Amino acid sequence: MDFAAYPRWNPYIQEISGEVKVGHKLKVYMKPEWEKKGTTLHPRVLRLVPRKELTWKGSFFLPGVLDGEHSLILEETGTRKVRFIQKETFNGIAIPFITASWSIEKGTKQSFGDMNRALKKKAENF
Repeated sequence: MDFAAYPRWNPYIQEISGEVKVGHKLKVYMKPEWEKKGTTLHPRVLRLVPRKELTWKGSFFLPGVLDGEHSLILEETGTRKVRFIQKETFNGIAIPFITASWSIEKGTKQSFGDMNRALKKKAENF
C-alpha cells in the first residue's frame, strides 16, 4: 500500500492516489509497457483489510458497460512468507461484444505478470 513508491518499481500500475477507505474513489494510472499511452481510472474502494486485501471497482466508459473489480491480496503461508494474489473480474454489457476482438484478458494477464515479477524482485531485495 506504499503507493508513493509505485513509480520506482511498478511497470504497470504507475500511480495510485486518493484516500484508501471503503467507499472512497482512487485515481489509478496504468500503463502497460507495450503501450505509448496509459489509462487513468477512478475506481471506488470496495474492500480494505489492512496488510491483507485491497479491492476496488472501476469502469471503462460508463458504469455497467465494462467494469473491472481488481483485488490485491496477501496471504500468509509461513514464517516470513506470503503469497501475493492479484486478480481482475470483468463484467458489463460490453463483454459479449469485445471478448472476440479485444485482447483484454491477454493484456491484463501480461501486465499483471510484469507487475508481479517486479514486486517479487523488490520483496526479495528488501
